[in-house]
Amino acid sequence: MSALVVLLEVTSCVGLGAIALWLLGIRDSLPWGERMVTAFVLGMGVLGWLMFFLGVAGMFNTGSVLALLAAGVFGLIVLGRPDAGRGKVYSSTEQLLLTGLALVLALDVLEGVSPPADADTMAYHFALPKMFWQEGQLIFVPRAIDGAIPLLLQMTYIPALGLGGEKALTMWTMVSGWGVAGALYFLCRFRLERSWSLVITLIWLTTPAVLYGGGSGQIEVRNAGFVIVALGALIRGRETELFRYAVLSGLAAGLFVGAKYTGLLFAAACGSGVLTLRQWPKQVLLFSLAALLAGFQWYAWNWMHTGDPVFPMLYGILNVGNSGFWDISHQQAMRDNLFVSEQGVPLSPLSALIYPFLATFSTSLAFDSERVGLGPFMMLILPFVLAGLWRFRRCLLASPLLTASLVVTLYYGLWFFSGSSQRVRHLLPIYPVALMLVAVAACHWASQAKATKPLMLACILTIGLQMAGHLASSINYFRYSFDDVSRADFLSRNISGYDAVVWINENLKQTDRVLVVNRQLIYLFDIPVYYAHTSNENFLDIRPHAFNPGLYFSQLRKLGITHILSTVIKVNEDIGSANQKGPSQWKTLLSLGCVKELTRTNSKAITSRSLAVYSSADLEQLILRVDGRSCPFDRAGPEHVSGKKD
Repeated sequence: MSALVVLLEVTSCVGLGAIALWLLGIRDSLPWGERMVTAFVLGMGVLGWLMFFLGVAGMFNTGSVLALLAAGVFGLIVLGRPDAGRGKVYSSTEQLLLTGLALVLALDVLEGVSPPADADTMAYHFALPKMFWQEGQLIFVPRAIDGAIPLLLQMTYIPALGLGGEKALTMWTMVSGWGVAGALYFLCRFRLERSWSLVITLIWLTTPAVLYGGGSGQIEVRNAGFVIVALGALIRGRETELFRYAVLSGLAAGLFVGAKYTGLLFAAACGSGVLTLRQWPKQVLLFSLAALLAGFQWYAWNWMHTGDPVFPMLYGILNVGNSGFWDISHQQAMRDNLFVSEQGVPLSPLSALIYPFLATFSTSLAFDSERVGLGPFMMLILPFVLAGLWRFRRCLLASPLLTASLVVTLYYGLWFFSGSSQRVRHLLPIYPVALMLVAVAACHWASQAKATKPLMLACILTIGLQMAGHLASSINYFRYSFDDVSRADFLSRNISGYDAVVWINENLKQTDRVLVVNRQLIYLFDIPVYYAHTSNENFLDIRPHAFNPGLYFSQLRKLGITHILSTVIKVNEDIGSANQKGPSQWKTLLSLGCVKELTRTNSKAITSRSLAVYSSADLEQLILRVDGRSCPFDRAGPEHVSGKKD
């Protein structure tokens, strides 16, 4: 059943994208293989765009979603027939590369049929679609960073989860990631031979950041598909001077805007690239209208609920966003958390130049490149790229690739100087196009300089290292598929705090509501929960230095919270003498009798899921019941408390 649901959704996406290409008059200009892959990537965005309106109308149900998917399938009529021709003959090198690709896809399947375990995925990428499906409609989540955000791609998760369950959902994320790899291959074929295109595709699929996020609910890989379509359209628009490609580029850029806030940066960069086209005033107008149409939804949704289309970034600016969802103290806490703690280098031109090197070789936690970096390929072929740029410098301005190069560079600059998180995976959407651009420069120079062998050695080294990493990361999924491990055992081994979820699901009722601060657990609960964060929401003040137990208790009551899943503590820890600020204010309530302990469950710090390495510390969590009968705050109110709100 799961596979059939995924097949239906894939087919529907291809059909929806085919309709878009047909309406734009672009269908016949693309070879059939490229047409199908482009239609899939574009259709994935169209499906998410249409699902928004179903959610607003309260139509997240089996019948409505099936009808939408079925309507998309009819779009296959305008896809056209495959190109007729002789069977392709592959060289021995190409056959070896295809074998490598088959191995990579086989390892991906192991992840695709395993339960999800990634923290961001469990916190909101999968948790929000699950909640929307259960509610039958879109629900506004007044939480910064992972709640009130663009959710276009997460909308595509709802049909898979709702119709086919969890396995269909994980298989959908797997297949949708493959679609991006297909789009990259055809983009490379624009200027590279088939063998080099296969090499770049294999390097992309084994990039650590792609392995980390491609098969999970994280959206950077899927956003890369929109970037490929947008820049591929600009390349063709520069060659043909046809307006329709500006429209296609605008639609793809707008879909990125509707999927993530950083899409706004890409749309600005891509719009600047449109200025390089002939008759650019008309081209820019068409691009902008298409991008606005594709990307407006979630910004309008936020504005309707908060007055801030990019909640909460405009808080306090021109009286925008002054709703009850936010306050100045949480604004500062969020900036400290997102814009200060996740910056590894200062915002300067020199830092922008050296960042790619640091993000490749540094182990700084701010870059997060030790586990989810972009691999060594760019650094290994840098001499070839520089030689190619110098050798062909007189041809650069006339090259159709100039526009794509300009957009990639502008996006990087806008992202870096925006002051946001410097985690390297945020560059993943533009990375495949960057791979193609540097490969074109390196390959063309190496071919003329007869230096192909050193370039091939760099490729072999990159693929070998990254394939080894892929094999290591697949051990966990291999165990699940072949060692007869149950879903519960897999989750217990891979998710810290899972034992608490089991107890809560088995012992509490749908009328209860549990306070949770462990974000990786949210998706797993069958009982209603409220996720509190130290900086991203202000309905429960748990900022790190906040200490006002009376206010804390009052906010629990106002939110309808009946139980608390505590922060992680050491076994036999003296709760009374430990830190009682921020998320640990429950400790004060426990000592005052405002909450009662129901049970304790084991927890473990996971060092490596793939290698099953755990911390030696003995940890546990308390499950508490909120009980105001003997609580002084329930009688006196939050104004009669000791301690101050920080």
